[in-house]
Amino acid sequence: MLRKLSEPPLDAVVFKSGNAVAMALMMAGLLLPGWAQADVIPVSSSIGEVTVFSDRALVKRDGQQQIPAGEHELVFKDLPYWLDQRSLQFNAKGKQSVRILDISSRDDFQAISQHERIAELDRQIKDIENQLARLEDQRKILQNKSDYLEAYQKGSVQPGKDMPRLSTSELLEIMNFSKTILAENYTAQRELDNKIAQLQAELAALQEKRGQIPHEETVRSKTVVVQLDAPEADQLDLSLSYVVPGASWWPNYDASFDSSDNKLKVSYYAQISQQTGEDWDDVKLVLSTAQPMIGAVLPELDPWVVDIRVPRPEMPAPVAMARQKALQAMPEQRRAMAPIMDTSTGQVQAEASFNTATAERGLANTVFNIEKKATVPTGPEEKKVAISVSEFKTDQTYQLVPALQEAVFLTVKATNSNDYPLLQGDLNAFLDGQLIASSNIKTVFPGEPLELAMGTDESISVRREPLKRFTESTGLTGSGKRISYEYQTVIQNNRDKAVELVLHDRFPLSRNEKIEIRRISPSDKEITLKADGRYEQRIKLAPKEKKTVVQKFSVGYPNEVDVTGLP
Repeated sequence: MLRKLSEPPLDAVVFKSGNAVAMALMMAGLLLPGWAQADVIPVSSSIGEVTVFSDRALVKRDGQQQIPAGEHELVFKDLPYWLDQRSLQFNAKGKQSVRILDISSRDDFQAISQHERIAELDRQIKDIENQLARLEDQRKILQNKSDYLEAYQKGSVQPGKDMPRLSTSELLEIMNFSKTILAENYTAQRELDNKIAQLQAELAALQEKRGQIPHEETVRSKTVVVQLDAPEADQLDLSLSYVVPGASWWPNYDASFDSSDNKLKVSYYAQISQQTGEDWDDVKLVLSTAQPMIGAVLPELDPWVVDIRVPRPEMPAPVAMARQKALQAMPEQRRAMAPIMDTSTGQVQAEASFNTATAERGLANTVFNIEKKATVPTGPEEKKVAISVSEFKTDQTYQLVPALQEAVFLTVKATNSNDYPLLQGDLNAFLDGQLIASSNIKTVFPGEPLELAMGTDESISVRREPLKRFTESTGLTGSGKRISYEYQTVIQNNRDKAVELVLHDRFPLSRNEKIEIRRISPSDKEITLKADGRYEQRIKLAPKEKKTVVQKFSVGYPNEVDVTGLP
């Protein structure tokens, strides 16, 4: 039997925690005997299933409990502090139907001593201090060695009265000996200084961490209490579910295109992040595209009021500055369905294999049931699981914009033949096994066209260059001028098969009747011209063929006109 907190059974009197009437009756001894003598039974449960939404998760716990006949309080402890009490749902199955009298939750606070953690940091700090002391001793030994060698050199060059002067060969021998010893000594000193600096940095970090740890840490959690009445002793299968924030998932993809057979393989993954405060160990994962934060209730329009604008009073300078600082300090809200990529402070864990989910389409959302159980610990690290791998037959197009970039871009087009949508997310594009681009994909519903940019194709070369630019006078008296332009684009197909390309370019567009644009080449029959002057030109190239495409146009205008926008 399933019961929400807001739905008490019709045949039961519900007393919730904090109910003033219930407390008064209890003090007066007028409550039912079963209420006053209800047994408190701690329940051991574990998470069996988690449904992850874009901004929260629905957690389902399972457990078994033997209970005697009568009224009892089943207690579920150490649940996430931020769980939504309104979402609590409880179910109990046994030989006989039990009556659920009440479901409530309370806050629990537990002080945990940090003595062991502090002692461990103190031990690490002491160990580094001992290492630094030993390195300091080695530094003194090296310094003493250098000082002794310098004294020896000075005594050799400046001998006493009764000592003969050293020969040139003896001096050279001493110099070479000193050079070798000093070089070894200086190298050892540099290595020693590096080790000391590294250890000092580690020591400073540990000391800072040690200073930030309180002697006691308060851990907050929730306890859920279920009051029920059992007609007889029974073994109950229990389930408790609740919604918690701090969890999300978003899609990402690997799209691999094989140019030899025009096949596109799309691997659909889910990136899961959860910081709910409890680990999901070996649980069944369900991913939902529903967005519960939007709500299922039709929004209500407010009246649309039009009025005269009242001048806004100027904000005093100190208040304005304080407000600006507060706005700058506010953290940016994380997008619900995007890869944070940045957002991951830990390494992504990828443990799932392909084809690990089944999709179920509802009226308003799609649910992916991950077949392989997964473990997602709470914390900054993300979990990557595979949803599906799909293969599509494609049409490929080569496109280029030589006026902006001398490169040919490959685009593949397919139709989403799955019965579930490909949601917006990050995409890694692979061309013939090589990673060539990282981009994103927009949401593609079943039956809709899927178009992916696969980056540049190096097997087709492009070179664009200006050929001519000359100015001539026009009119009977030379009252005007005309500037003629000519560009050429050389395209070389280095592939072993024919290709068809779409070249994107543009003619100037006049915004004044005094400025005349003459399009010479390519002709209007060769291109698809848009109203804004941009056009598309289809070009076919046989294997290994080179082709030159020429663009010619002229711009004429009177001398008194100052024209902008011309190269």
